[in-house]
Amino acid sequence: MRGTLPSGGVAIVGSRTPPPAAAAFAYELAFRIGEPVIAGLALGVDAAAHRGALDAGVPTIAFVGYGFGRTYPPENAELEAEILRGGGAIATRVSSWTPVTDEALIGRDRLQAEHARAVVLVCSEIDGGAMHTMAFARELGRPRYAVAPPVGAQSLPQWAGNVACIAGGATPLPFDVDAALVRLKG
Repeated sequence: MRGTLPSGGVAIVGSRTPPPAAAAFAYELAFRIGEPVIAGLALGVDAAAHRGALDAGVPTIAFVGYGFGRTYPPENAELEAEILRGGGAIATRVSSWTPVTDEALIGRDRLQAEHARAVVLVCSEIDGGAMHTMAFARELGRPRYAVAPPVGAQSLPQWAGNVACIAGGATPLPFDVDAALVRLKG
């Protein structure tokens, strides 16, 4: 681990290629949640959540699937540095210079669920990595939330993971940050 690992927090996870409105939702939720934000430093929802927390001055934790000395994806190297400068942490289970692997990414997803008090799925395809985090949260008995697809988007592939998680017992969150925060804080 590098940096300071705060206790608790909410994992905000989702697609690497979300619709712009879903990325904006992740940013705004992280900006306004008022507690540590956990994500996996991936493009898309994860990066938006980390940036929202940083802009709000709230610690953010990135659990990653690579060893220190590498950054995956490489375009998030500056974000990784900003997380550390902002009082957050980067944590991994693999040794330095180890390249990213599917196994390590799944291990990262488990760490997110283990460390979080709750997990929020913003937007995900049915086979997205965030689905692992949701499965681990279920296994660990963590509260699981999934943003309900906006009107007209229920059948789009970018929201298929959310539809499945809600059908599997995740608490639906409205696609409205004010209303979602009420439900998360209640």
